[in-house]
Amino acid sequence: MKDPQKNTYEFLSVSGEMAELTRIKDWSKTAVGAIENWQQSLRTLVGIVLSSRFPMFLWWGTELTCFYNDAYRPSLGQNGKHPSILGMPAEEAWPEIWPIIKPLIDQVLSGGGATWSEDQLIPIFRNGKIEDVYWTFSYSPVSDDNGAITGVLVTCTETTDKVNAVKNLEESNNQLAFALEAAELATFDYNPITNKFISNQRLKDWFGLPHVEQIELMHAINVIAESDRQKVTEAIRQSMDYNSGGKYEIDYTIIHPVSKRKMVVHAKAQASFNEDKIAYRLNGTLQDITEQKLFERELEKQVRERTRQLAENNLELAKINKELQSFAYISSHDLQEPLRKIQTFASRIMESENEHLSEKGKDLFMRMQKSAERMQSLIDDLLAYSRTHTHEGDLKLVNLRTIIEQVKQDLQEEIQKIHATVTTGEMCEINVIPFQLQQLFSNLISNSLKFANPEKILQITINTEQVKGSQLPNLNLDDGTTYCHITVADNGIGFESQYNEQIFELFQRLHGKNQYRGTGIGLAIVKRITENHNGIIIASGEPGKGATFNIYLPL
Repeated sequence: MKDPQKNTYEFLSVSGEMAELTRIKDWSKTAVGAIENWQQSLRTLVGIVLSSRFPMFLWWGTELTCFYNDAYRPSLGQNGKHPSILGMPAEEAWPEIWPIIKPLIDQVLSGGGATWSEDQLIPIFRNGKIEDVYWTFSYSPVSDDNGAITGVLVTCTETTDKVNAVKNLEESNNQLAFALEAAELATFDYNPITNKFISNQRLKDWFGLPHVEQIELMHAINVIAESDRQKVTEAIRQSMDYNSGGKYEIDYTIIHPVSKRKMVVHAKAQASFNEDKIAYRLNGTLQDITEQKLFERELEKQVRERTRQLAENNLELAKINKELQSFAYISSHDLQEPLRKIQTFASRIMESENEHLSEKGKDLFMRMQKSAERMQSLIDDLLAYSRTHTHEGDLKLVNLRTIIEQVKQDLQEEIQKIHATVTTGEMCEINVIPFQLQQLFSNLISNSLKFANPEKILQITINTEQVKGSQLPNLNLDDGTTYCHITVADNGIGFESQYNEQIFELFQRLHGKNQYRGTGIGLAIVKRITENHNGIIIASGEPGKGATFNIYLPL
């Protein structure tokens, strides 16, 4: 069914939400009264407002009754004033901004003429809350049929998005300026068509250029050290080539035209191209890297010096190694031959001339033989220690039980002599240098045999287990590596805990040479073999109760 008012009042015949709301509203309950009593001027103004596609608002009469159109409607948002303020007095409709707009309305109504405000902040209630809204608007006087100023026509547009965009741009520019300042960067923007560029103040100060907006590129090029000019010019030319991707990055030296101060800068820029693949812009930054370059040069100088020293040390080390090889040869041949003769001749004399020697003479010959034997053991141990200096042989996957059984056979006579027992549990399979691991177990078992407690039957126990390095945080092992944990324990004479590390030192003895045989090299060999396999060894002991050696070798 058609609205009868639409046919009766031509000014309400336009389509749209606000025209419909205006037609169906009971205006007799408002200050302007029923539509049939409206003045022609009001009808005309309402018709203009409703038919306009530009946001418009009308205040009319003594209470400044509110009218507005579809174009203005979006500015009211959701869950706010729409549509309740249609026909409402202005002061009641706009209480939150009344102190702001009332002086402007009074100015217009009093004949002071129209007003104009641009990007004015006028918060309004919309979308369920008070929002900061910016407007560009004009208040214009409108008259009744008698020519008296009776209302205010508002033409307006909301500029909130524009203002926020400008604010965001300003904030971005401020952040960029802060970043450039914090990083102490110079900036430039080169136009290859005009061959001129603009820059920030820092670049002009570095180059000693005049403080004008645009500068000829050649003025900047002339400040570059002569040795670098050609490469800078070529780098700029290449960046102008579309196929290069427009990248420009180079280090060069500038010399201030007045102070003659040298500065090394790192330039980085990107060229922009039009649709014809012609460069129309090259903009970027410069960074002062003078200190960095000085540091690099000093570092290079130190590296060269250290390299030279290292080369000299290597030559000296090679010389020492050669001397050690000669010593090893002499030890294994020239020194051992006289020792064998001394031992042989002493034995012959003791056998053939025994009845002619006094007791004192026999004692002296016995001491001489023992000294020769100790010297022989020392030479053998030193040779063994020298052979463990590096990885001797390839790693092989072996079961440690095989190695331990071989060592037990080699030491069988000594083990049986003191009625000792060597017990083994589960054994790991591990990649090792078999010869060196045989030395390791031979020295550890020999050490236990040597320091057996005469009041007990010696018991040597050897066990292994697999453990993760992460399970032993106090040993500085690699967390992700699995280790073979070897335990060699005995119930011998033991030692004080204060010597846990000292016993691995070369020639270190905790007892006199006459009390216990040995050269003090055996455990040093054990430690070196462990380190050759990237493992660690830890000793612990207790006097009268025995000693334990914990070895961790990576599987």
